[in-house]
Amino acid sequence: MADNKKNKELQYQKKLQYNNEYNRKNYRSFSIRFNIKDEADIIEWLESKEGVKSYVTELIQNDIRKTAKKAEKAEKAEKSEKASKKKKKSK
Repeated sequence: MADNKKNKELQYQKKLQYNNEYNRKNYRSFSIRFNIKDEADIIEWLESKEGVKSYVTELIQNDIRKTAKKAEKAEKAEKSEKASKKKKKSK
């Protein structure tokens, strides 16, 4: 009986080690804390969401797209401005 218990414990430790190594290799973890008094509205809002991870992920992905669009617009405006300056110089 004692050998069976030791064997189960050893299997558990191996599985735990494997999972920890896998997670370190494949995931990145972020932690954030909110002040109960000063940020109660944020806490309440997040707690009302079905999944905080999916909600935060969606916000970040939307922000990435928005930022990329702004950068694209700025780049187009800069190219247009340079083209206008070249035309003025050639006249």
